[in-house]
Amino acid sequence: MTIKYVQKTSLNCAPMGDELVMMDASQGQYFGLNAIANVIWKLLATPKSVDELVVLLIQQFEVSELQCRQETELLIQQLLDKQFILFETAA
Repeated sequence: MTIKYVQKTSLNCAPMGDELVMMDASQGQYFGLNAIANVIWKLLATPKSVDELVVLLIQQFEVSELQCRQETELLIQQLLDKQFILFETAA
């Protein structure tokens, strides 16, 4: 079973250079993304698993697979905690 994550479309997003500020007005929550987290956010415009994200990110950045996976999983958890992304389970 694979879990895929995708952006919540009801957020207000404002780019600030390479970074992004997101706000969920219904919850009164906001969250800032640095340049690399913003790349992940853009990739989540369509559903992606952590494995898919890691493959795409290590092609773009000089980072070990282990570090990339750990940091990606941390960001995914933060976004889930704030309810800024949704997830779906695929067989």
